[in-house]
Amino acid sequence: MTLSKPFPGGMGRPADAPCGDMAVDPGEATPLVVEATPLGVRNALAEMRARFAPSSLGPDALGMAETVLAEVLNNIVEHAYKRGGEGPIELRLERAGTRLKADVRDYGEPMPGGVLPGGVLPESDDPDEGPPEGGFGWFLIRALARDLSYVRENGQNRLCFFVPLAEA
Repeated sequence: MTLSKPFPGGMGRPADAPCGDMAVDPGEATPLVVEATPLGVRNALAEMRARFAPSSLGPDALGMAETVLAEVLNNIVEHAYKRGGEGPIELRLERAGTRLKADVRDYGEPMPGGVLPGGVLPESDDPDEGPPEGGFGWFLIRALARDLSYVRENGQNRLCFFVPLAEA
């Protein structure tokens, strides 16, 4: 099962132009479709580990990729589908040399303003309260992933990026 719907009029799948070189080759990566729930995220991460752990990826590289995917998928669950909303997430992953390319799609709410959030660390207004509890996700994603590309077309969110495996 794939999440990507054809365009009206039979034009086929959305073009890979928004992802450029980061487009995952459909022939190389079987899509994984999970529900937008914490269990769905856990299942997607377990599948990613199962697919790529037997390769020559070191534990640091695999851990970096898992951190980025966990943040991206959890953001979809919590924000795009508004925590408790139902919907699928489609994930395609492909190892391309020293990169792990990812193409993530969902039908949740679009990114605010149609753009990716910045990667600024949150600040606490009151130093006596300690560090803030949330707001670190996009900082981590932007710190560990490269060539982030987001587009919303025909009600579908699409985020493409790669995680460098050689830097880990």
